[in-house]
Amino acid sequence: MVKHGLAHVVWAALSAVACLFLIFTPQTGHPPPIALVPYVLVAWGVGHGLIWAAQRLAAKGRSESARADAAEKTWPIGLRFAVVSTGVATLVGIVQVVGTLLKRQWYPYNEVGLWVTMLCVSLVHAASFAGLLMRRQWSRVSSATLAIGWAVLLGKQVMEQLTQVAATDATGVLIASGLMVALVSFAAYIAWSREVKAFLVR
Repeated sequence: MVKHGLAHVVWAALSAVACLFLIFTPQTGHPPPIALVPYVLVAWGVGHGLIWAAQRLAAKGRSESARADAAEKTWPIGLRFAVVSTGVATLVGIVQVVGTLLKRQWYPYNEVGLWVTMLCVSLVHAASFAGLLMRRQWSRVSSATLAIGWAVLLGKQVMEQLTQVAATDATGVLIASGLMVALVSFAAYIAWSREVKAFLVR
């Protein structure tokens, strides 16, 4: 996985570039770009905190693996993808909460029910993300379940598209169907792969 210092350096560099871009961009429109700098600074702090937390969890996972004589095993490619995808979903939840606090209104969903539902989805992804970093066996089940859940959601959308009176978006249906197959295949791999089971320690 990413080295300890490199992730912080990259995130700091990206935040600095974003701030410079907002400062030196022509200040037109409402609000002007420079007004978004505080948001970038908040994201900078939150991002470093998340990186630190992820590294702590990964260190705990390596410690557990060392006791199980599995520390030197390479991360399976499927688990790498699971870590990245659940990490991204966790970031989405953090953006949702931080955006709501900064804007003082429900962000980016205006309905309270939808906001809470999407936050719960992000929290489930966050739990799976933490479990994967700590190399827990239950994270294999949770990752597979999340993939199946997204596949079911896509399936629901495909059925709605096929049953509506208006013209069906054939391209969209094909893409969604392909994603469904990919998600189900990924879930099966995570659930039954011996490589994945051997890498996760307990």
